[in-house]
Amino acid sequence: MLRRAPTILFIHDSFPGQFGALCRWLADQGWQVAFATEAQAPASEGIRILRYAPHRAPSPQTHPYAQPMDRAAIKAQAFARVALAARRDGFRPDVIVAHSGWGAGMFAKQIFPKARFVAYCEWWYRFPGVDVSWLTANGYPLAVSPEAPLHEQARNAPIAMDLAAADAAVCPTVFQAAQFPRVFRDAMTVLHDGIDTSFFRPDPSAQHDAFGGLVSENSRVVSYATRGMEPHRGFPQFMAALPKVLAACPEAIAVVAGENRVCYGGENFRRTDWRERALAQNDIDPARIRFTGRLDRATYLRLLQRSDAHVYLTVPFVLSWSMLEAMSAGCAMVVSDTDPVREFVDTEAAVLTDLASPAAVADGIVATLLEPEAARRARARWIVEERAPSLRAVRNWKALLDA
Repeated sequence: MLRRAPTILFIHDSFPGQFGALCRWLADQGWQVAFATEAQAPASEGIRILRYAPHRAPSPQTHPYAQPMDRAAIKAQAFARVALAARRDGFRPDVIVAHSGWGAGMFAKQIFPKARFVAYCEWWYRFPGVDVSWLTANGYPLAVSPEAPLHEQARNAPIAMDLAAADAAVCPTVFQAAQFPRVFRDAMTVLHDGIDTSFFRPDPSAQHDAFGGLVSENSRVVSYATRGMEPHRGFPQFMAALPKVLAACPEAIAVVAGENRVCYGGENFRRTDWRERALAQNDIDPARIRFTGRLDRATYLRLLQRSDAHVYLTVPFVLSWSMLEAMSAGCAMVVSDTDPVREFVDTEAAVLTDLASPAAVADGIVATLLEPEAARRARARWIVEERAPSLRAVRNWKALLDA
């Protein structure tokens, strides 16, 4: 008797989010793969797209403590409408994997009660969180109301509902899992999303690339890649370090890839244009810094391969894929000496610097430019190949799903 192929449903506001490699791999393995998303997702071979769209914005009249749940419930309702229609048509997933926090998967287990439900969790909000504590202690005072702890706790409600319904929970790093209450943390599997090491690979031929005329062949490229230019990712410290770097290395050119926006933090952070502020506060020759905007994947890889010193900075917070992608590409890494970074980096793979000190960041960059060490580049790539290659990650996910 032939057993039907298992069916899996992923839920994530942005397609494919963290689940791209896993979706493709499971489809290639014969699984029936569906993906529910709010994004205008393109057709993808072997993956069924279920698109949900909230019918309204959250109400400003909702009690402030309940606003995170209001927002999540509206999104959960949008998913429910699409999922119930799919169920009427005979759709029955065996496993559901949902990104927890935004709310779309909050009622997935109720709609498909026979499915196993896996909550993918990135962050548990505390007051003060370790990220906010670091920022407050290092020159970024926050206007805190007596109700701030209550607001932060309220943000966890949709995550707690997912975890209460979950048959399993996954968190990408030990540091992130440590932010969750013990009752949830002890039930979590730490499983990184994985990095495509076959794509993010070194290419010595790129070392003197003019990068489309952006730099000269003899430039020493200091690269910095980010979703948003903001304090959480050490952008102010990076910019403050540049005058010292550019003075010490006449051939150095800074190339900043990413958008001028704020992805993390409260409204007080979002009201500030951190790029304009940094350019106004620091004496940086505009001819020696390039802002590329958001890069496509191939151009981003070429920048990493061209880089002579790649800078990754973060407060204690969710670790960016970009750090591991740069390591996989064989970059000479200059990184912040903070907990999420130390989970993957040692002094044999990167120069670790004090994020609170732009002078220390500058010293790390200058040392890397003046004394490039091939051994560090090789060690950085080896760590990713050993600990977070995408193929191993998807196989670990498969073992979890089989269990």
